[in-house]
Amino acid sequence: MTYAGAVEIAWADEDADYIRSRSSRYSGALDLEPAWTREVLTDMNLVQLSPYPGSRIGATGFVGYSPSAQRVLVVLAYRDLDGDLHGLNAWPASGRDLATYNEGSDRG
Repeated sequence: MTYAGAVEIAWADEDADYIRSRSSRYSGALDLEPAWTREVLTDMNLVQLSPYPGSRIGATGFVGYSPSAQRVLVVLAYRDLDGDLHGLNAWPASGRDLATYNEGSDRG
């Protein structure tokens, strides 16, 4: 499935299902909708971490606000050889990711 708009991000069905079912793996976790990740990518205060620390494949982390989720999210994604963006995982930002986002937002 592909979510189009100002930014396109494609999610394989199994990856989309994975972020939609976070609460089945983590007690009290927020289940995320892939469409929310497009909102993150259009955030004016978006922070891009490339490669994302801890990514075994050198994926990029995008940290930004999703109005639908009403919080800052981290979206882990990679670009294929054609430059298309593919979502791998997403979760609510916390710790260093949230602090990095807030620092960027403060600079305006």
